[in-house]
Amino acid sequence: MKSLTIVTKLSLLFIMFFMGTALALWIRNLTARSSLEIKPETVASDIPAQIYPPWNFPVPTPTPENTSLAHKPAQYLCDHLDDLKHMAWEGTGYSGDAVYDGLKRNGYYAIPCLADKITDTRPATNPTGAPFWAGYTYRVGDTAMFMLMDINEMNWPKGMMPTKYEEMFKTEGMFAYFDYVHSVPGSRKNVQRWWRNWIKTCQPECKVVPLLEN
Repeated sequence: MKSLTIVTKLSLLFIMFFMGTALALWIRNLTARSSLEIKPETVASDIPAQIYPPWNFPVPTPTPENTSLAHKPAQYLCDHLDDLKHMAWEGTGYSGDAVYDGLKRNGYYAIPCLADKITDTRPATNPTGAPFWAGYTYRVGDTAMFMLMDINEMNWPKGMMPTKYEEMFKTEGMFAYFDYVHSVPGSRKNVQRWWRNWIKTCQPECKVVPLLEN
């Protein structure tokens, strides 16, 4: 009995030690968790809002005018439209291309001969910098049409294309124009006719026409 009593006492001491250790660990864990809890108002009041400095993008340097053909008349430049390789971005300023800059310098006086070139179907380099569509061929007449829009600051005037292609323009952009002149017989003549009729309104101020939107 005496040995049994000693065993019982040892068992009780072991159980009490184990339970005490477990309780101490539980209290320690609970204290650590509570210390990590941060009230929302404490975050809002103690942490200042981060202020970011404004973006300072560099101002692009305008492209200098290429004056190597500045002495040439408008007709000479129109006759060399196939040499035009680079147009200014969004028609603003100069591009550094001698033919383009010469036509921009001539301005109003280049309009009639550019209209004459709309039906010129010789293949040409696309000078706009925009991707072109497979299966279509860029023509000299397209450069003439883009130059007319640049000189007159007229981005895709209404009435130049049939209603079907003006509707297409809303979702397809300039592809509508290239699809029109590629797919419809006599389309370049129609575009030319529109520009010639518009030129007749320039006495001296040209008629302001609504523009297509996409």
